Amino acid sequence: MKAIKWAADQLGDLAGIRVLSDTMGACVLVDIDTSIYGQTSVMKTAYWYTDTHYVFIAHGDERSQLRVELRGKSESSSEELDILSREFCNRLLDQQIRESVASETEEVRDALVKKAFFEGSLHIDPSLLQSDETAVLDPETRNENISVSNPKDK
Repeated sequence: MKAIKWAADQLGDLAGIRVLSDTMGACVLVDIDTSIYGQTSVMKTAYWYTDTHYVFIAHGDERSQLRVELRGKSESSSEELDILSREFCNRLLDQQIRESVASETEEVRDALVKKAFFEGSLHIDPSLLQSDETAVLDPETRNENISVSNPKDK
């Protein structure tokens, strides 16, 4: 119980982080403001902890909060839970930034992919895209006798 008090003294109510102990053992609760972090970011971040921790997600005290409870699959000290909660918050920030960048660059990324596929389709003879089950590698050169024609040569 002394270790739990140490963690509570160290963390206070920092960013909605609380280390608790109950009949099931020690756990850490992280209250997340959904006006700052999206639900998808929270879920993706929590997923990465499921191999080593039990993860429970519910609404917090306010509807604009999500509460994430992390419990170690093996016994965890208060110090370990303190570190875990801070790592969770850092990963949550990282995930939110990744989603923001993906959203901001979605049109550019889609345009680049479309351009790449369109240009790639200009350089391939469509007949090469069909299955040729009779094609056999030449045992000496290990190559098929297929030539790629360039539309610019025509």
